[in-house]
Amino acid sequence: MPGTTIKHMSSPLLTTSRLLLRPFVLEDAPALFSWASDTEVTRFLRFAAHSDIEESRKVITRWIEESRRPPFFHWAIVRRSDDRTIGSIGLEIQSLHDNRGEAGYCIAKHAWNQGYATESLTAVLDFGLERAGFHRIEACHSVANTASGKVMRKAGMLLEAGPLHHYYRADMLGYQDAMMYVAFSEHF
Repeated sequence: MPGTTIKHMSSPLLTTSRLLLRPFVLEDAPALFSWASDTEVTRFLRFAAHSDIEESRKVITRWIEESRRPPFFHWAIVRRSDDRTIGSIGLEIQSLHDNRGEAGYCIAKHAWNQGYATESLTAVLDFGLERAGFHRIEACHSVANTASGKVMRKAGMLLEAGPLHHYYRADMLGYQDAMMYVAFSEHF
């Protein structure tokens, strides 16, 4: 709706058929470290692989602090069948004036190719567009990371642009050409 603004809230619990998306707690540090230290998982991401669990604790501590100053949207992806934390997903506000954000996610390698990223992204897009007040949510992936593009398409995002030359910098690989996907609010 015109004039709608991003709501002053922090990451509520979101559930899907197989997953619980919840705020991170310090007890998630070992799980976060397990994938954030894996260079195969982090090679296209905008942060360096964690070298020790203390880095993971610091990241979670920062997320907890930021959640106290809403709006803030970041979740641990927890598999409901075994209560195992298998990834993270978030919405970063790009412009409060334009109600625009960017989605990002990371899934542990042992949970790849099981639909968890798509299921998580779909839930977060629905929340962001229908409840949190975002008008537009973008996501981009390195042209070399085609699996991430498949996730975005399966979650209902539309290819808007690309390849965008040297659009973002992955800490491990340097500047990446990227494809940009977008989801819009149905309320114009």
